[in-house]
Amino acid sequence: PPMVYISGEEMTRYTCELILEKWFKPLVDISAWEYYDLSCKSRDETEDKVLHDAVAAGARIGAIFKEPTITPTAVQQKAMGLKKAWGSPNGAMRRGWNGVTISRDT
Repeated sequence: PPMVYISGEEMTRYTCELILEKWFKPLVDISAWEYYDLSCKSRDETEDKVLHDAVAAGARIGAIFKEPTITPTAVQQKAMGLKKAWGSPNGAMRRGWNGVTISRDT
C-alpha cells in the first residue's frame, strides 16, 4: 500500500534501513512508498523544500512513517556546515496534517 516514508539521520537512520532491508522488503511490496530525506543536510540543500514536499505527500496519502530527525543547535549548525539551524519539522507536519500528533512511541 502507498505510504510516505520520512527518513532522519544518525543511528536511527541506520537502524531503520536495516529493518527495511531484513524484514520489510522481503515480505512487503514497498514500491508504492514515497521517500523523503529530512536529514539536516537534505533540508539545507533544498532550502527546506523537502519538508514541504513530505508534508504535502503525507496529506495526500494519509499513511506516514517518520524517523526521528535532528533540530540542530547553533553548534551543530556550524559543525555540519549548514546555512542555518533548521527548526523542528513537527509543527509544519501537524499543520499540514490537520493537527495529527507526531507519535514518539518507539
